Amino acid sequence: MQATIYDLQGQPLDTVELNDAIYGIEPNIGVVHQAVLRQQANARLGTHNTLTRADVRGGGRKPWRQKGTGRARQGSTRSPQWRHGGVVFGPHPRSYEQSLPRKMRRLAMRSVLSAKAADGQILLIDSFEALEPRTKAMLTVLAGLNLTDRRVLIMTPERVENLELAAGNLPRVRTMRTAYLSLVGMLKAEFLVLDRASLDVIESILGQTGGRNSRPIEAPEGTETGRVMASPLGGSTPTAGAPSVEARYGAALAGAMATESPETDEADLAPATGTSTVQSSLTAAPASTEEEEAANGD
Repeated sequence: MQATIYDLQGQPLDTVELNDAIYGIEPNIGVVHQAVLRQQANARLGTHNTLTRADVRGGGRKPWRQKGTGRARQGSTRSPQWRHGGVVFGPHPRSYEQSLPRKMRRLAMRSVLSAKAADGQILLIDSFEALEPRTKAMLTVLAGLNLTDRRVLIMTPERVENLELAAGNLPRVRTMRTAYLSLVGMLKAEFLVLDRASLDVIESILGQTGGRNSRPIEAPEGTETGRVMASPLGGSTPTAGAPSVEARYGAALAGAMATESPETDEADLAPATGTSTVQSSLTAAPASTEEEEAANGD
């Protein structure tokens, strides 16, 4: 797969060949769903706690004698049926950690990257070193890249101080190290912006099987080669008839994304303004009129 590399003004500079085994596979929805559940579960702290009748202070004296009062027998004022009593079957600190095989985790990453590439939601930039550390400069760059008012995830292999300062006050723009590839973060973002050096980092992580006998991953048989990745700046368009990210993952991830991770903020959930081929990676595609009538039995 071929992709165009742009400068900060949105002008094409060069073309690069992308690995079809990473950016050109058929997405596996089931594996993506499992990986999202795992990431969100592992983000939970599990520090919730309630007090049982043994933990609540007081209640050591029997409130009244066993017989002769006409009232129900009681042994403690800290029993669950009493006000200020203990909690029955309440939550207690525990771990929500889930495990997932490495091959499945990497397959989920490649599936999301392939879906984003097919929909023209990956933009490659030569470098961010020349960016001024000002919010106004970042807004100018986003306007030149046709990403105004879009949820954007910018990934660089190393910390770029000017980039973090320029994007820090923009609620729809997030920056992240490429080595910390986040599945949920990529799904929440409408567009992924990568610099040239990030491609090598992704290739080193997802282009290998991993483990002691690591070897390069080959593209599945039947993968179409020689394709050109679509771009939000125009030029090539997504493959005709190819379902969007919303159509692929919307229904499958609706339940998984209902519970947001602790790092989620309102800016991540705010709808993007303007028109887009994919309104949100977390929203299920609306049912058609025919489907609604069939569901109602008409």
